[in-house]
Amino acid sequence: MGAVFRPKDLGRTGYRKVIENSIRDLHPETKDSIIRLLDSWEGTRSEERLKEILGYDKAQDLLKSLNAKKEEQDNLNI
Repeated sequence: MGAVFRPKDLGRTGYRKVIENSIRDLHPETKDSIIRLLDSWEGTRSEERLKEILGYDKAQDLLKSLNAKKEEQDNLNI
């Protein structure tokens, strides 16, 4: 299971860029749904919803990318 994070922890520009790169090949309505979901993140419940929308593998890839971006920003803020 992926790590739980708050999108606010990532900063607006950082995570949006990761999301846009990860979901660039999806329908615009799906992209909007994912961005709204991440903006109102509710932990495990939102993670399950993300898996429903994207499928397990793509959701895991997105969560890994977001967590990597968060760790990168954390390292810069040290």
